[in-house]
Amino acid sequence: MFIEKTLGVIPGFLSGIVLSSFILSLIIALPFSVFLKHSVTDSRFGSVLVANTQVFAKSLNAVFGGAVNETLSFLTVEPQTNQSVDLKFKTKSIRVDKLSEREMFDQINQERKRNGLNELRFSESLAQVGRLHCKDMFIRGYFSHYTPEGLSPFDRMAQSDIAFNYAGENLALAPNTDLAMKGLMQSPGHRANILSVNFGKVGVGVIDGGIYGEMFCQEFTN
Repeated sequence: MFIEKTLGVIPGFLSGIVLSSFILSLIIALPFSVFLKHSVTDSRFGSVLVANTQVFAKSLNAVFGGAVNETLSFLTVEPQTNQSVDLKFKTKSIRVDKLSEREMFDQINQERKRNGLNELRFSESLAQVGRLHCKDMFIRGYFSHYTPEGLSPFDRMAQSDIAFNYAGENLALAPNTDLAMKGLMQSPGHRANILSVNFGKVGVGVIDGGIYGEMFCQEFTN
């Protein structure tokens, strides 16, 4: 009897973990207060639960033909596609997050070191290209490698007088750096950019949209 009661607790405990993960994911995914979002992501227990929901979250790839990947806590579009997502919101309440930019730059090089690759150099010019694009997406309410006018990442780099033979861009909308990098590394196209032997420089632009999360742009060149 004791063993049966003890074993009966386990399913209930696991169900509680799953429910807690879902609720915490909703808190950081939906436009609730910034304080609540930071309380979840700054908590070791909360951040672990939210990160693990990415594995079980329903993917919308089939709906968008494989170009868009979305979970409760992560949104991206595949590199070198012109797919555009309507964010259903616009905001001008934004700011540059230099700390997250540095954290993501460090994480990119950590991934490269794990795979025996040379570290990338940080480019402020590329970072500024990324920041401007992140700002534009928040202000005009879209999510894409291409602007509504049709300008590609390569066009935006050229407009900033950045010369390159090889270039690439990764985008993510997520609550924080860890969730953004986790999602990008789980995507073959974005992972390929992060680990490409053709790139020698990267600029990371991160714009904090408050209750709407953070927009991340990784800009790569040789």
